[in-house]
Amino acid sequence: SRRYFDGPALYTHVDAQGGNLLTYISAMERVLAGASTVLLLGTAGGALATQLSRTGVAVTAVDDWLAAFELARRWFHLPDNVECIHADALDLLRETDRRWAAVAIDVFHGVEIPDEFLTTDIGHLLTKVVEPGGLIVWNVADSQESYTARWIVNALRLQGLRPSMVSVMDVDVG
Repeated sequence: SRRYFDGPALYTHVDAQGGNLLTYISAMERVLAGASTVLLLGTAGGALATQLSRTGVAVTAVDDWLAAFELARRWFHLPDNVECIHADALDLLRETDRRWAAVAIDVFHGVEIPDEFLTTDIGHLLTKVVEPGGLIVWNVADSQESYTARWIVNALRLQGLRPSMVSVMDVDVG
């Protein structure tokens, strides 16, 4: 198996064929599996993009670290049909006219969600790129009672969304 760490945070763990071995990735995959297209903000080793792509989902992966895509393809079996965009995720949300059936946010610096994502316009930016009736899935990697989790839920509610939290905390997270 292969693992990808950023400091103490375990971002990716796959078997020899690139199959995901992390609980939180499996949880996100289950929720996103019915979507025809997914915008994935944050790539790491590409386990979520790989799992979704293997089930026929058209995945667009975005990362601000260009080497993430090479790393994901070379060491973690990221399929060639995953569209990879080297960009700042927030800039992409602001500038694109494209829409996806679902958006998955899995962006971290170490074990923290970057402050740039905790802005008052994040809900608006996400609803702008998700198709009507689409799905937004956000990996918070924290307890449901944490300030960050509550802040994200409130930001999404301000946009008229009905967020719900699902705990998937496991020893394999961060």
